Amino acid sequence: MKKIVFAIIVIAAAIWYFDLSRRMTETAIRESYQAQIAALQRFDARPLCDALDDSYQATVTARGSARAPSAKDKAGACADLTRTLRRMKTLSERTGGLLEPDYDFEIKSIKLSDDRKAATVEITSAMRIGDMTLARSRSVEHLIRRLGRIRSVSSEETVWAYQPE
Repeated sequence: MKKIVFAIIVIAAAIWYFDLSRRMTETAIRESYQAQIAALQRFDARPLCDALDDSYQATVTARGSARAPSAKDKAGACADLTRTLRRMKTLSERTGGLLEPDYDFEIKSIKLSDDRKAATVEITSAMRIGDMTLARSRSVEHLIRRLGRIRSVSSEETVWAYQPE
């Protein structure tokens, strides 16, 4: 009897780990992006870095710049995020919150694979301080879900950065 119960537990755990914990829904994807925006507003890079898979690769093309597209892995992306959010937090604290960035994003499309274990998401976003837009971006992210958490495995992003007048 103990062997049967143990076998059922092992089978249930295997089904959860290899199938159920890897499936995504559009609602879960949208909630994941909302959590990332909340982390940006708190200047907290850790949840943003945790949302990147260990195999993460990104290509960033800056428009209006002579720079070639840059490639980043998880470590590089996290270092950039941490540095940028630290600077934004310092700016906000030194101005008493007057110069605090506002993030706006729109999910243009979510395409789930047939087995719902992978998704491709198209997003547009903007970062503003007051009425001034500092940057806009369009990106395509490729997502997976591991151990119940949605993670980005790759991203292709185009960024437009604006100079204040």
